[in-house]
Amino acid sequence: MTDAKYVKKAPRQSNLELSRILAMYLIVMHHFSVHGGVSIWSGSAPLSFNFYLDQLLSTGGKIGVNLFVLITGYFLAKKFSKFSSLVYLWIKTFSYVIIFFLLFCALGLHPFSWSSLVSCFFPIRNDFYWFVSAYFLLILLSPFITIGIKALGQRKLFAFLLIFGFFWSVIPTLTTKPEYYGSTLFWFVYLFSWGAFLRDYLEKKTFPQSVCLSVCGLSWGIIAIIIALADWNNRAGTFIGYIDWFTFANLYSVFSLVCALSLFVFFKQLQISYKPWINKLAAAMFGVYLIHENPIVYPWLWSKVFHVPEYLGASWFILYALAVITIVFFVCAILDLIWEKILQSGYQRYLLPRLQPLDKKVTDFLNAPAIQK
Repeated sequence: MTDAKYVKKAPRQSNLELSRILAMYLIVMHHFSVHGGVSIWSGSAPLSFNFYLDQLLSTGGKIGVNLFVLITGYFLAKKFSKFSSLVYLWIKTFSYVIIFFLLFCALGLHPFSWSSLVSCFFPIRNDFYWFVSAYFLLILLSPFITIGIKALGQRKLFAFLLIFGFFWSVIPTLTTKPEYYGSTLFWFVYLFSWGAFLRDYLEKKTFPQSVCLSVCGLSWGIIAIIIALADWNNRAGTFIGYIDWFTFANLYSVFSLVCALSLFVFFKQLQISYKPWINKLAAAMFGVYLIHENPIVYPWLWSKVFHVPEYLGASWFILYALAVITIVFFVCAILDLIWEKILQSGYQRYLLPRLQPLDKKVTDFLNAPAIQK
C-alpha cells in the first residue's frame, strides 16, 4: 500500500500552473521558428514582414525556459526533491526516447543501428535533450542548492543574484560576447535561486500587474527593435559588421531574463483559485517538451508534416503559424496525459513502494545537522 504522505497533497493554486503552460507554449513557438526550415539567422535571406514575424516567434523560447526553471526554484525552495521523483524523471525521458526510436525505425522513418539503440538507454545527455540534461542535474543538486540559499539569507542571496546577473547576463548581452557565458547548469542554478528568493520576497512585497506586463512588454519590445535593426544592418553592410540578433534573445540575455521574471511575478500575484483542468494540463508540459523536441521526432514533424517555408509568403502566415503551434502543443499534451496515466500506474504499483524507504533515508541525511568538530 502506498504511504498516504505520498498521495495526499493539497492542490496547488492554478496561477503558477498557468504560467507553466504559457512557458511551454512559448517553447513550442520557438521550435516552430528555429526548426521550421526558414533561415531566420541568415543575414542575406530576403526580408519580408512574415520573415520578421517568424524571427519574433523564436524569441519566446528562451523566455519560456527561464520561466519554467523559475517556477521549479519557487516550488523546491521550501522542500527537498525526492529521489523517487528523480528516478521517475529518468524513466519518463527514457520511455519517450525508446518508444519513438523503435516506432520510427519500424515505420522506416529512421535508420536502425545497434549503437543508436544502446544510446537510448542513456537519454540524459546534451545530444538528446539539452534542457532535460541540465534540468535533471538541477533537480539532483537542488537539495544542496536549497541548503546554501537558506544559509545565505535574503540580503546576501539578493546580492549574489545581482552580481551573478551583471557578469553572466548584462555584460554578455551588451557586448554580444558569447564567450562570457557559463554552462546551462550554472544558469539554471541562478534561475532556481531567483525562484527561491521571490518565494519569500513576494510574501512581503506586491507589484501592480500593469507594471509587470509593462516591464515584460518593454523588454520584449527592445528585442523586437534590435532584430529589425540587425536585419537592416546585416543586409546593408555597414561598418558595424554582422550583428547576431539572437544574442539579445537567447537564454542568458538580460532581456529574456527580465521578461521571465516579470511574467513570473505577474502570475504569482494573479488571483486564480485551484482549477483542476489547468493543473492537469500543466502536469503534461514536461511531456510536451519530450515529445515534440525528441531528436528523432522534430526533424520529421517540422519538415515532413508542416512545410513552413511554403507558407512564408502567404498573407495569412501568422494564422498558419499559430494554428500549427497550437495543434502541436495540444496533441503532445493529450498524448502525454494518456501515457502518463499508463506509466504512473506501473510506477506507483511496482517501483515507488521500493523507492520510498530510500526517499526517507535521503531526506533524513539532508535534514541531519552538520557535525561540529
